[in-house]
This record gives sequence, C-alpha cells and structure tokens, in this order.
Amino acid sequence: MSALLGVSDAIDRLLARIAGLFGWLFVALIIVICWDVLTRKIGFQIPGFGSTPIQELEWHLHGMLFMFWLGYAYVRNVHVRIDVFTANKTPRQQAKLEVFGIVVFAIPYCLVATYYAFLFAETSFIQNESSDAPNGLSYRWIIKFCLVAGLLLLDLAVASVLMRKLVMLFGPPDLTARVSPAAAGR
Repeated sequence: MSALLGVSDAIDRLLARIAGLFGWLFVALIIVICWDVLTRKIGFQIPGFGSTPIQELEWHLHGMLFMFWLGYAYVRNVHVRIDVFTANKTPRQQAKLEVFGIVVFAIPYCLVATYYAFLFAETSFIQNESSDAPNGLSYRWIIKFCLVAGLLLLDLAVASVLMRKLVMLFGPPDLTARVSPAAAGR
C-alpha cells in the first residue's frame, strides 16, 4: 500500500510541476488578449498577422491552459463536481463512490478519449493541417497534440486518485490517515 501511495505522490508532484510550468501561459494569454484589444481599438495590425491569427492564438492558449491543468485540478479535488450523491456520506462512503466512478466511468472514458485524440492529432500532423482561415495559424496539429498530452495527464491523475482511494479503503490505519480528506486538505 505504501508503494501505491508513493506512486500517487510522484504523479501528483509531476502534475503540480507541469501545472506550474504551463501556468505561465496565463501571462502570455493576458498579453495576447491585450494586444488583440489594443490593435482592434486603434486599428493597427502587424502586416500578415492580423486579428484572425491573434484570436486563434487566444483559443490555443486557452485550450492549453485547460488541458495542462485538468489533471492537476482533479488530484487537488478542485474540479467541477456535483455532490448530490456524496453530500451526506462519510469519507469512506465517498471514497467507495469515487472508486466506483473511476472504474465505471473515468477509466473507460479516458482510454477511449486518449485513443481517439491521438488518432485525431496524428491525422492532423500527417495532413499538415492549418487553419481554415486564409491568414490563420499553421500547424494546427500542435494544439491537437496538446489535447493528447492533456488527456494523458488526466489519465495519470485518475490513476493517482484511484490509488489514494484504494489506500484509504484497504490500507493500514497510518496510511489511511495520511490520505483522508481532512489530512490531505481535499
């Protein structure tokens, strides 16, 4: 059980580092949005790099932020969730429901989504896909591979949470106390 917890801790640290690194995209996104607003307001555009590529860059940065933070949000339990089923449950009952949800819903979804996202990105790369807009961004496959990378990070996050919940349900008391919601701040 301590090995499961060790692997889970390593995954959590990796996800935190990646989230911290890609968190700097917020700064880039703010700069791009401000540039877009200013150039629209004053009517100045860089020749060959007008509003369309800037707007596409905005949604690429938004997408990257979402994808590279999704796994981290899940392991930190700050993702959107509806607590209708878990509101009046004990932490142990909540852990059982989480394991059920992971095994029945999350793992199958993640496997299918990751597989098809890879095929989607691979096709885009092979075709050297670019924007449909005449002056849009090239290399559309980059953002599509970010989708694959984000889903792989989500796969790791799901595995990490599953390992923690299994330790909570079946581990010795010292490890169970370490992964309980109160101890983890979750």
